[in-house]
Amino acid sequence: MAKKSGNGASGRIGNVIHYTRKGVKCMRIIPAHVTNPRSAAQTNHRNKLVLSSRFIKSLNRFILTGYQATKLDTPANEARQHLMKDCFDITDNGPVLDYSRISIARGLIPAPVDCTMTKTGNSALISWTPIRGSRSAEMKVMVAMFIDEEKEGIAQMLSNVAYQKDGSCTVPIPIHNKPVHVWMFFSNAELYPYEHMKKVSNSVYLGEISSE
Repeated sequence: MAKKSGNGASGRIGNVIHYTRKGVKCMRIIPAHVTNPRSAAQTNHRNKLVLSSRFIKSLNRFILTGYQATKLDTPANEARQHLMKDCFDITDNGPVLDYSRISIARGLIPAPVDCTMTKTGNSALISWTPIRGSRSAEMKVMVAMFIDEEKEGIAQMLSNVAYQKDGSCTVPIPIHNKPVHVWMFFSNAELYPYEHMKKVSNSVYLGEISSE
């Protein structure tokens, strides 16, 4: 409750406190009360957003190619929406990305089938079954690798490493003490967005591989 004091008031009126400091009349607004600002749901959402943004930033070049004809304002935002909605498990330690559920490309041309990945030294042999007689025979093979570092992910993006008709390719594995997650897809798009989903295939998660 405010009290009249000379030519003004002192005390609280609504969410404003009136007071005098060194002979100067002052006012201070009481901050709004936030109910449970660090709830588990809020914390998980913020952590999911951080992890999603880090992943997309690392693979942004391929996201631009893999997310053609996006329904949102940017391919990155559509990829982020996909990660936030579909690709996290909530553990006792917070949200964790399930890399096997991540799509770094989604399109209308036939996706790679019967895919295998075999380590040979510091390289990986990737194989798939070619689609004979398909218009996608000349589609380029795109391979993406990601290492989950704590502060910023490490990505290796390989474009045009083979053609769909070739059925296999060999790619170098980044040397690191953590697992390397690998995806592939077919593309006939340039490395920029807003072409057409007929330019790319859905991506396939090949699994994780060690460089050690």
